[in-house]
Amino acid sequence: MTNLTFYGGVNQIGGNKILIEDRRSDASVFLDFGMNFTEHSRYFEEFIQPRTANGMMDLLELGIIPNIKGIYRHDLLEFAKMDKHKEPIVDAVILSHAHLDHAAHISFLDERITIFCSEITKTILKVLQKVGRRSMEYEVFDFKRRPVLNYRGAAVERKFNTVKGKFNVNGLEMELVPVDHSIPGACGVIIYGSDKTIAYTGDLRMHGTDAHLTEEFVERVKIAKPDLFLCEGTRIDETERNTEAYVKVNSEKAVSEAEGLAIADFAFKDLTRFNTFFEVAKESKRKLAIPFKDAYYVRELAKIISRTPNIKNDDILLYQKKKGSGTYRENDYDDWELEFLDWPNTVKADYIHKHQKEIVVALGYYDMPDLVDLKPNKSSIYIKSASEAHNEEERIDLNRLGNWLSHFGLDYEHVHASGHAPSTDIVKMINEVKPKLLIPIHTEKPDEFSKLVSNKIEIELPSLPKG
Repeated sequence: MTNLTFYGGVNQIGGNKILIEDRRSDASVFLDFGMNFTEHSRYFEEFIQPRTANGMMDLLELGIIPNIKGIYRHDLLEFAKMDKHKEPIVDAVILSHAHLDHAAHISFLDERITIFCSEITKTILKVLQKVGRRSMEYEVFDFKRRPVLNYRGAAVERKFNTVKGKFNVNGLEMELVPVDHSIPGACGVIIYGSDKTIAYTGDLRMHGTDAHLTEEFVERVKIAKPDLFLCEGTRIDETERNTEAYVKVNSEKAVSEAEGLAIADFAFKDLTRFNTFFEVAKESKRKLAIPFKDAYYVRELAKIISRTPNIKNDDILLYQKKKGSGTYRENDYDDWELEFLDWPNTVKADYIHKHQKEIVVALGYYDMPDLVDLKPNKSSIYIKSASEAHNEEERIDLNRLGNWLSHFGLDYEHVHASGHAPSTDIVKMINEVKPKLLIPIHTEKPDEFSKLVSNKIEIELPSLPKG
């Protein structure tokens, strides 16, 4: 028999942790192992964080990570004075994509558990580890054993197996199929179990520039005739279907009307949105300026995604942000940033200020203090190309953003296309697949499925283990 246990992604957006155990092959795998940010924010915020000195105990106590024996790192178990296992009870994690709500809690897993994913997803995780600050909760690609007594010590790399198409995990046949999402390398998964076939959407959409990938995934699932269809429903109650073309046209209009600096706020991991604003800048006779972190990310992905612009392109500037001493000295920057310091297209804030009518600069909410150095003209524009506020904390951030924009006299535009499918596309996909049983996941409104999907399709709402 093939059994499923849900440890996350139930009545919540993100935090997917779905255990599949196949008795005939004796294989067991997790579909994703992510963080649920909503649950996490119930207890933690910027100045209240899980204590590194307590390992993973704070998170276990609060139920933010599940108390499952036989899956966690030995160093964390020893740190917490918990029983260690000889071998992990799970063979692998099948990682659909690199967003942290699907990947972050891999940080705590036994390094002998293999991570299966696309080559692009592995590359993204490696880059994120390189350019980010090391934190106990964000050590997906590699980790430092706890307690960390020598911060210069080598990190422990996890076992990654990059795959495409069909592959085998301890006798259990699976298939990784690319889909379109707001991060490259995203995939859906088909599991050919001993007594049932299971399809898992991961996160997907049908209105992006790579919509054909999702269409091909749906065709593969139809051929597989799944007994169970684990379907994401982030936007099951929404109908808006803005495309990337919508973002491009409306952003071009906003930039063309700005007589000063144009600021684009978009997720740096969204390569599609980067390409869009690269084109927006060119069409507007401007150059796109990106911080070093974005530049490193784009450069590494350009090695494996051919349509990615070269960051040495004449239409791209690298924005050298003020750090450390504030004097732009070499010692202020991390090792991975040093090579960019001498590039001919690297510029500082004073250059952007003097040429602001010729530049679109990629900055976000946490970069607002940079406006003090950039000194944008009153006729400048701030384009938010990301989701609007969905909770009280995000609304507070949006109000604070408004204060910054008001102080500098910047106009505000919201132009976005979601990384998730709206209800119409979700229902169309389900009706095409015709699964024997539909299981809504990655949604705060699972009941909406029964209102929209054909009554010929049986729906079962998942639940978390009791206790």
